[in-house]
Amino acid sequence: MVPETVAQEPLIRLENLNKSFVLADGGRFDAVRDVSLTVNRGDALGLIGRSGAGKSTLLRLMNLLERPDSGRVFVSGQELTALGKAQLRDARQKIGMIFQQFNLLQNA
Repeated sequence: MVPETVAQEPLIRLENLNKSFVLADGGRFDAVRDVSLTVNRGDALGLIGRSGAGKSTLLRLMNLLERPDSGRVFVSGQELTALGKAQLRDARQKIGMIFQQFNLLQNA
């Protein structure tokens, strides 16, 4: 059984996430702009949008494969954006992610 305090806190909480990339011409592309959302335990979340809309970037921000330019990411109440490399590595042991495209590697 999940303790009551854990069951009440959001599974994922994003606060004012921003991520932009520098373009070849020196301009900037805002892939994610001021996104806040809460995903509670048992919720289903779908991200729908055209190519280049920032869906993959947002998912990569959720587990800090990409660091946000600003904003905060919480998973099970733990602020991932405040963690150092070793702490983040430990936190990722509890996070699963299935990528849209993947490659299987043969044993060599």
